[in-house]
Amino acid sequence: MSRLRYIIKRLLIAIPTFLGITLLVYLLASLTPSSPLEIMFNDPMATQEQMDAMAEALGLDQPVYIQYLRWLKGLLTGNLGYSYRTNLPVMDMVFERIGPTLLLTGSAMLLTFLIALPLGIMAAYKPYSAWDYVSSGISFIGAAMPNFFAALVLIYIFNVNLRWFPSSGMYDSSGVRTAGMLLHHLVLPSCVLAIQYIGSLIRQCRGSMMEVLQSDYVRMARAKGLLETPVLIRHALRNAWIPLVSWFGMQIPALIGGAVVTEQIFGWPGLGSLMVQSINARDYPTIMGITVVIAIVVLIGNLVIDLLYNLLDPRIKY
Repeated sequence: MSRLRYIIKRLLIAIPTFLGITLLVYLLASLTPSSPLEIMFNDPMATQEQMDAMAEALGLDQPVYIQYLRWLKGLLTGNLGYSYRTNLPVMDMVFERIGPTLLLTGSAMLLTFLIALPLGIMAAYKPYSAWDYVSSGISFIGAAMPNFFAALVLIYIFNVNLRWFPSSGMYDSSGVRTAGMLLHHLVLPSCVLAIQYIGSLIRQCRGSMMEVLQSDYVRMARAKGLLETPVLIRHALRNAWIPLVSWFGMQIPALIGGAVVTEQIFGWPGLGSLMVQSINARDYPTIMGITVVIAIVVLIGNLVIDLLYNLLDPRIKY
């Protein structure tokens, strides 16, 4: 019952947080130098009467707080409005793009765990060894390399020179769409997105494992004659998961934000590229629709992370 009360409490706390996020984004979007009307009427022959009529039709002639309240009323009824740029329902546009973004970020995170966890564990198990130096070098390079620079380097090596992987889109221009083609296009953007997180997770895993390996229960397990593999996996890694789960919770917003740059460079049709297009067009409804999705994902993700703490360590109470 305490878990249910905790979930309800966190959801109630998330409501004003969500409203604060949407209000802040709406205000920042309205403070941009140009308005949606200037983008839509990029025509020297457009008259002031035409612009005033369009502003009245879109509600842009109202104060910002009235516009926000109208948008919030539509959100509560399940209506995210229509895009200024394409005149399509925002909800349809967002749901069309969320799949590619989840595929890209999910594959990048899977790649991060597959590479960073073994390197971090071996670096902690054999400190100041060759494993440790190699892992530290990879960690420093990954953490210091920006996404756009890593993307340019990988494109130059694997696309321009070696021609192993494509550098744009989810599928070839032939119109044929297969799973193999999708994986072929996914390699470079997922590697670029994973590079920084591999470096960060190696450091986090190494620090957590070194702390756990020096604890009394690990020494006791070794004194009982257990093999090193069960000691590392069943005793050390299991108790080192809490800091790693905390790390993953903190990376959720950064993962979505990093996907904006990566999707734009590789022409990946996800939420990141849609956000850039919407910002350039001052498309307020689409910007707010993407903000709603990202805010919900972050808030629910952090709630799930907090619930995992109790599953990993029953001593943690709600």
